[in-house]
Amino acid sequence: MSTTVPDRRPPASVGYDALVALAAVCAAVVAAVGFARHADAEALRLLGWCLLVGFPLVQLMTRFPFPVSTKHAGVEVQFDVGVLVFLLCFAPLWTAWLAWVVCVVPTNLLQRKSWVSRVFNASIGSLFAPVAVGVLHLLGAEGEGRAVALHGDLRELLHVTLAVAAVFVVDLLVSAVSVALQEHTTVRSELAHGGTWLVGGASLAVGAVGYLGGLVEEEMPDWAAALLVIPMVITMIATRAMRTTRDVARRTEALFEAATALHTQGRRADLARALAKHARMVAGTPAATVRSVGPGEGEIGVPVVAGDGLVLYVTAPQHRDAAQRAGDEKALEALASVGEAAFFRVGANEEMHGLARRDVVTGLPNRLQFTERLALELERARAAGHLDQLVVLYLDLDGFKGVNDRFGHDAGDELLRLVGTRLRDTLRGTSTVARLGGDEFAVLAPRCLDVEGLCRRVLAALRVEVRMRGHVVRAQGSIGCARARPGDDVGTLLRNADTAMYRAKATGKNRWVEFRSELLEEEIARLQVIEDLQQAPADAFVVHYQPIVDLTTSDVVGMEALVRWRRDRTDGSEPLVGPEEFIGLAERSGTVVGIGDAVLRTVARDAADVQLHAGRGLDLMVNVSPVQLRHPDFTTRVAAAVRQTAAGGCRLHLEMTESVMIDDDTVEMLRELADTGAALTIDDFGTGFSSLGYLRHRPFSSFKIDRSFVRDIATEPTARALVEGIVKMGLALGLSIVAEGVEDAEQARILREMGCPLAQGHLYCRPMPLEQLRTFLGGTVASPLIA
Repeated sequence: MSTTVPDRRPPASVGYDALVALAAVCAAVVAAVGFARHADAEALRLLGWCLLVGFPLVQLMTRFPFPVSTKHAGVEVQFDVGVLVFLLCFAPLWTAWLAWVVCVVPTNLLQRKSWVSRVFNASIGSLFAPVAVGVLHLLGAEGEGRAVALHGDLRELLHVTLAVAAVFVVDLLVSAVSVALQEHTTVRSELAHGGTWLVGGASLAVGAVGYLGGLVEEEMPDWAAALLVIPMVITMIATRAMRTTRDVARRTEALFEAATALHTQGRRADLARALAKHARMVAGTPAATVRSVGPGEGEIGVPVVAGDGLVLYVTAPQHRDAAQRAGDEKALEALASVGEAAFFRVGANEEMHGLARRDVVTGLPNRLQFTERLALELERARAAGHLDQLVVLYLDLDGFKGVNDRFGHDAGDELLRLVGTRLRDTLRGTSTVARLGGDEFAVLAPRCLDVEGLCRRVLAALRVEVRMRGHVVRAQGSIGCARARPGDDVGTLLRNADTAMYRAKATGKNRWVEFRSELLEEEIARLQVIEDLQQAPADAFVVHYQPIVDLTTSDVVGMEALVRWRRDRTDGSEPLVGPEEFIGLAERSGTVVGIGDAVLRTVARDAADVQLHAGRGLDLMVNVSPVQLRHPDFTTRVAAAVRQTAAGGCRLHLEMTESVMIDDDTVEMLRELADTGAALTIDDFGTGFSSLGYLRHRPFSSFKIDRSFVRDIATEPTARALVEGIVKMGLALGLSIVAEGVEDAEQARILREMGCPLAQGHLYCRPMPLEQLRTFLGGTVASPLIA
């Protein structure tokens, strides 16, 4: 907001006032030329007397202007017309006319008003003489070189009255047009006031006093003119009383209107302009204004606290009348109080508006502000014909939840701020960076000519390293990119970019994918899977078992329970759906909790059957999702499954991925699970955070070497050495080790030579339902079985 409120007068108002001033100059020139043509010693003597008498009277009369309107102070009438009538009765026409101009122009120019008001008042005052002279000439009131013959009859009084009325009408109309142009109102509204008739009547009375003065000067001794002081004083007292009353009414009305108008403004700049407008109304002068500089000499001013350390001053010229000056000061103080309240409200609204559109963690625009800007840029791009250059990126940090879970939300917020700063610094210019929520960010590039380059820069900005609690955390992100197409709206663009981002995550993370129509079809298919999962009953999820064998004896020592989904609920002709096709979506939708509970109950129920057909108790391993670990009742459910499994003669193992090892917040949960009697196993060891050191401080009794390492041990020395090292360290820690994905006898031989105790894979058996498992347990597994 500007610290000053400029005088924004409409061009029409400026042009109109200039025309009035030009007309006044022409009238003054005519008066000077006319006097010069008749100038002689007597004319000069009379001119001197006119100035000697007229100037003080004009000075006196202009101190008592009367406002026509209680709303605007611009339309006001001065009662100096009586002086003009007296001069026209006292001296020859050209002498009286020139004397009037010489008296009225400096009187108005020396007033304490703005220069615009001074020049306008001087101009309109100069036009009174030609108006009065013209009317008197048309009515035939002239005589002996003067505008008024001074016959002293009623007819002549009527002529003078009509001339005064013409002056009043011209004064009122010209002023009303000027104010209407400046205040953007209508001339009719400026004239439609009850004070118009009152002021008109007072003007006629003052004009009659001027005519009476002329008659006294003509017919009676000079001392008798002193008696005219009586009606003049009475008129001035009455005028002052009426003005005081109307000033109070005007200020009161103006303050009420200001209170209403100021509290409807929504921006500080608009509020400052409205404050300046109502200051003119309250102070009763167009010279009132609002500025950052305090009042100067000859001015009154009241400070207004506008917020953000800014103080404005409502200023106005001082009236020479002490009582009126005091009234203006009190009125401006009231206006300042209203203004401060309005500025406080606007400041609070702006702050709330900013908070509603700003992310409190990063300071970036939030989803609301981002969608507003995207809608605006879409319209601009559509109008300019470059929709294909408008690009939206949807970003998601990879592994951010692990940071929150391991180090706390304060550390997560620190990482978000760092990422936000890097993105903002990388994309300075026309791009908009926003945080949409959680660990999701968005970028709007309205004129992008190199999408690949943009995505690479953003990927680099997302790669952040930060030290937290002595650990170096490396963050990276996945990006979905969408270009605007005809018919796209904000929701469509964001959905497309979001869809592409999920594809980037699904295909390996730390990469970017541009949206294609096929991606949306695939996302719709995934959403259909999620919907089917949510509606699937518990018995739709069946359990298959894959044996775990002792590499030395080939005896079955355990079973891993693997869930399958019977998605087809009709004739059962469709094959079962494997976990790799739906577990990720089940975790995404939260349905994995119900699925996990169903698997736990099934395994606990099957334990007695397994023990019966195996002839001994076996370890039954159940995969557990991190989502299940966060469920408040999970420990209770595990304890119940452990008791039922033990009653069936078997032992329950819970398999979970390595990510739970690095989460300090899960340590207590793991201990509670171990206290239920369940054994804890790390699944797919080596593919994640791979730290045997964590196993020393976590209640795990075993781990499984991931199949990706086992697959190459017969062909790659590096893979063989890595697996051998893992086996030796695991045995040193006293942990049981299972090698997953054993496909052939050579792999089994190498693992046996390394000392790996247990193996699991298709070399021994594929996963099978309980019915087939009964037959399998009744036979031998000394020879490899391929189902």
